Order: sequence, then C-alpha cells, then structure tokens
Amino acid sequence: MKPEMTSKERFLAAINKEPVDYVPTCGPFPGYWALGYSQVTASDSIKNPELGVNAQLKVIQNCDFDGIEAMWDWLSPVEAIGCEIQMPDVGSPITMAHVIEDKDSLKKLEVPDVHQDYRIKSAVESAQRLIDHLGNEKYLYCTITAPFTLAGEIRGVENILRDTYKNPSLVKDILEFTTEVLKSYCGYLTKLDVDGIFICDPTASGSLISTKIFDTYAKPYVIEVANIVRKANKHVLFHICGDTSDRLESIMEIDHDVLSVDSLVDLKYAKEVLGEKITTLGNIDVSNILYMGTQEQVEREIRSCMEKAGDIGHILGGACDIAPETPMDNVSIWKQVIKNIR
Repeated sequence: MKPEMTSKERFLAAINKEPVDYVPTCGPFPGYWALGYSQVTASDSIKNPELGVNAQLKVIQNCDFDGIEAMWDWLSPVEAIGCEIQMPDVGSPITMAHVIEDKDSLKKLEVPDVHQDYRIKSAVESAQRLIDHLGNEKYLYCTITAPFTLAGEIRGVENILRDTYKNPSLVKDILEFTTEVLKSYCGYLTKLDVDGIFICDPTASGSLISTKIFDTYAKPYVIEVANIVRKANKHVLFHICGDTSDRLESIMEIDHDVLSVDSLVDLKYAKEVLGEKITTLGNIDVSNILYMGTQEQVEREIRSCMEKAGDIGHILGGACDIAPETPMDNVSIWKQVIKNIR
C-alpha cells in the first residue's frame, strides 16, 4: 500500500496514471449544490462572493473532495453576450431569451470584455479565496462552457440543432463567435493559480446530436479552446452529458487529460476505449442513486464503478452535476467507501 498522499498529489497521480493510496474523489460539479446546502442563492453568491466561498468550504469539510470546483458559474458568458437570464432561488442561472435570430443579429454582437463581466469578476474573486484556502492541498479547477453549448444558449438549443441541417453556415458563424468568446474567458481564467479548466459541452451529447454533427460542429471548436488552456500549462478536463459511447474515439482527438463520463455510458467500455491515454471521472448516477437513493445504494454504485474502472487513471465522482437538495450523507460517504475497498 502506498503511503498516504495529499489530495493534490492523489489527483495528479490519477491524471498521470500513477499508483495512488486510494482513488481520488471529485464532485465534479457540486458548486450549486453547495450553495443550496447553505441556502445561498446564485444571485446572492454573485453579489457577495464570501457567501459562495463559505458554502463551498462547508461542503468540502463534510465531503473532503480531492478535486475542487473553484469557479462554478460556467455559463456566465451568456448574460455578458446579451441574453436575458433568470436567477432562481435554487440552482444555476437560466437563459430565458436568446439574442440571435439570423446572421444580421449575429453581426451586431461583440465579444464581451471579460474584465467587465460582473459575474466572472465575482467568480474569480470566489476562486481566488478558495485558492488561498486550499491551493496547496487540493486540486482546483474552473468550470466553463464549450462553444457548441454556448451557441445553443444564445441561439436556442432547438434552433441550433435544426440549423445544423437547414442553415449550417449560420451555425459555423455562431461557433466562430462563441469560440472567440470562450478563448478570451479561458485565457483569463488560466491566469489564476488553478490546476485545470473543466470544459462542459452538454449540448454535444449523443442524446441530442449524431457523431457526424459532433465531429463537424462541436469537436473542432472545443479543440481551439482546449489549446488555449494547454498553452497556459493547465490540465484540460472535459464533460459531455448523456450517452457518448458512440463518440469516445472521436473525443480522444481533443487534447485533454480527464473525461467526465455520464452514467449512460458503461464505465468499463469507456476505460477499454480510452485506454491509458485519458483518465476517467465518474460515474455515480446523480439522479436515481445520489439524489433519490439510500446510502447503501450509493455504496453499491461506488463499488460497481470501481470494479469497472480500477484504481489507476480514475477519479470517483458524480456522472454530472450534484443536484440541489441531494442528501449530504449520500456524498459524504464516498471517501470512506473508497478507503474500505482499496
């Protein structure tokens, strides 16, 4: 058995496919769950970053994650571009109205000045405080959206999916715009003393688009954003919601270190396809098991994940966001279960 490691050492060893004392744990997206647990709204956490920081620290104290989401306002560019958003009492901001009707309306948009985005400024302040608290001990990352998903937010998801067949030139123009936006945001975030950037592309799910559409409209633009992160010597972590079984080999062409695997993907199959190239993260069912299940069901789920993934090149985590109001006991037991089965 390896001597005990720090959280950061454990997480980095998993990324590097090296032996660990036990498999590291990571939300991977617990930010809004943590706010809900402390009864802090997204709006209040933006106005007063200390509230958000304290909410995250409270959850970390209970769960002892090895990887920490230091910035969780992953869709902040949506409002900066000009979309109408709603701030709910529980959960993340919701896009209510879109800004692109046609090419003419797209031409009127400008890449927002990231330094003037009030949400990203608040998020960075929160991240910096968490870095000061945890930077030497924990693996820290910022979460941001991908170009295809951002395109869906500012055009409308149904519209952008329809456009891939009926108006592909508009889609590519929108993606060129959203890619420039996110290259700017990622360039800004990589200046923080975090270890990685987590890029999320839920609209690129196999549950929504074909592999052909993914290869044409999602992957090339994610690669551009990932390259910005790489140039800053940060790790690239990547997540797509839903079933990505049919595009795992294609996803491997994106230069990234960690792939967050949803529960609709068989983890054993994902490990077989990804081999030793990419570390996997996941894939506890966050809806049926983590949110609605018992601690006994969570433990069985963890054991199943570990049987499929093994203890090299894997990080235990949820298959997607930890939903608001998920019982704390169902998450705080992860580390003890992992220690018991190592």
